[in-house]
Formats: sequence, structure tokens, C-alpha cells
Amino acid sequence: MNDPSSVEEWMKVARERGKDADAMLPARAASIGPIYMAGYAIECAIKGYMQQRRIRRPSSGREGHNLRGLWSQARFRLSDLKDTAGTKSFFIKHWTTGFRYQTNCPPNTPNSDEAVRAAKEIVGWIQAQINRLQARKNNRKRQNRRR
Repeated sequence: MNDPSSVEEWMKVARERGKDADAMLPARAASIGPIYMAGYAIECAIKGYMQQRRIRRPSSGREGHNLRGLWSQARFRLSDLKDTAGTKSFFIKHWTTGFRYQTNCPPNTPNSDEAVRAAKEIVGWIQAQINRLQARKNNRKRQNRRR
């Protein structure tokens, strides 16, 4: 199985991981599981954006899952999150694949409902950035055809 190869495929996987996080919430709200899956949704969305921008990204290893590193490589800033509560920035600053070995949420982790909601907002914001880039690209194509 290969990684997604298009922006659309990355965003489809991001939405699927978001659905996985949602599905876990009712029965496993105290578990780290929904937050873990929500982090993967964000990772896939960032990778989709990077694909759109043709930004090279790590294809394997720890750095391929480092949300802080991927966020930075995508040329996003923490201030882009407009996150006064810190729930969104939690993912960029603290999410780790090491959560897969946890049974419960570590101290200072947002509750699962809030975290999953915040992750969806991040994914939605990234999708809006992708849409904006695509619209600019389409406008340039139209302008070039008129010339």
C-alpha cells in the first residue's frame, strides 16, 4: 500500500481519520484514541497542502509524523490557528505517535470532545487554504487563455 498520491487522496484520508476519531468518542471518550486519530487527520491534511504547494516532505520515519515540523515546512504559523484556548495548538506542539502506547490521556491533554472538534477545525482551515490555492491557479489559467 502506497501513500496517497494526490491532494484529494490526502484530504480523503484526513476526513476518514476524523470519522474514526468521531466513532471512538461515544465509547472511548476518556481514552487517548480519539485524540490520536484526530492528530493523524491533521497530519494527512498538512501533507495534502504540501502536495498542493509541491513542498517536499519527509516520506518516512519520525519526521513524517511530526506535526510541528510538518506545520513549519508547510509555512504555517501557530498564529494561523487563532487559538486562544490552546486546544488547536496542542496538536502542533504536543501530539505524538507515542500516544499509541498510552491507555489514558496524559496530564494537560484537552478532553477528547474538544480535541476532536479542534482537529476538525484545523483540517477545515487547511482545506480552505488548499481551495484558495486551487482558485488562484484556476484564475491564472483563465487569464493566460485570454492573452
